[in-house]
Amino acid sequence: MVNSPYLYATENEPQQDWIDNFLTQLGSSDTIDVSQGIDWGVLPGPFANPEQGVGFGIAAVGLYAPSDWVETTPYSTLAIKSYISSTGSYGLGLENRTYLNHDRLRLLGDVWISHSPQYYWGIGKKAAEDDRNKSEYQGRIFKVAPKVSYQFLPHTYVTLGWDFQSYAKQKIDSNLLTSYQLEDQRSSGISTAFEYDSRDFEPNPYHGMLLFAEWVNFRKSLGSDQNYQRLTINYRQYVEISDSDVLAWDLYGQKVDGDIPWYGYAEMGNDDRMRGYYTGQYRDRYQLSSQIELRHRFNYRHGMVAWIGGGNIAPKSSELFSDSWLPSAGIGYRFTFKPRINVRIDYAVGKDSSGFYFNINEAF
Repeated sequence: MVNSPYLYATENEPQQDWIDNFLTQLGSSDTIDVSQGIDWGVLPGPFANPEQGVGFGIAAVGLYAPSDWVETTPYSTLAIKSYISSTGSYGLGLENRTYLNHDRLRLLGDVWISHSPQYYWGIGKKAAEDDRNKSEYQGRIFKVAPKVSYQFLPHTYVTLGWDFQSYAKQKIDSNLLTSYQLEDQRSSGISTAFEYDSRDFEPNPYHGMLLFAEWVNFRKSLGSDQNYQRLTINYRQYVEISDSDVLAWDLYGQKVDGDIPWYGYAEMGNDDRMRGYYTGQYRDRYQLSSQIELRHRFNYRHGMVAWIGGGNIAPKSSELFSDSWLPSAGIGYRFTFKPRINVRIDYAVGKDSSGFYFNINEAF
């Protein structure tokens, strides 16, 4: 059992096998050493999912401690990720989480640039389930989302940020998108959020909860091509039911309103929730999904998970329960690369699709 959210120690260290020796060369360790600034590790691995086919990715994960760090504060994290796949997609991204002033101030930032050959079905559930709508799309995508969070009550944060995304060099092999929609597009908006976060360690919680509500207002006055709004609400709970088992569940809802660009609708399916579905096949003004996952640790190094969930999209909130939900279920393997930092390998099954995912940290 982990006695501290951020450090791990055992009296009987597991004997290293050849996999352990190989990963040690890449930066894997049982302890965290930030004496040189950032404790780096490199994680290569294959993946296969509905939208990208078969591919290979590399992630460099760094843990670091600002000058005012104390043991009760989580380590800050920096991840640099890249991938290439059989569909011709490739991408490079950076994710940063800096915890300052005893976690009373958080500096958060995500940056992604990618070339993404993918399929587009149109808007709505009927369009998504009609194979005649399946169209090949290509585009160059850039996204950046810096945020600052301030704790004004215990575990309670208010967040201000900027959400920007651009789509360029777009083309599609059907008439589902107009010539105007295929011009260079961009969305720019100010985000405000309220968050209650009592999780013991964000990348891999054993206990606590997250209650998150975010409003993003995309405006032409901020450089956006359209005026529209997005509301996201997320509730997560984590219960340590034994020394080696955690039960986690997640409820996620989203509403998008206004003059919505084709890429701005609520999209269902990714490597965090509704795993097993093609990202963006199901998209509409509203989405709602839920999942419950059991996480088991066999020992310090190895573990597995199993989950079941479901979700739906609709043009109106009242129609989210008007027909059957889409199911999602799967199992996964976990390999601890650094204390509380897991390599995640998941296999997920949806209604008519499945996916194999390789990533860092838990899905939620």
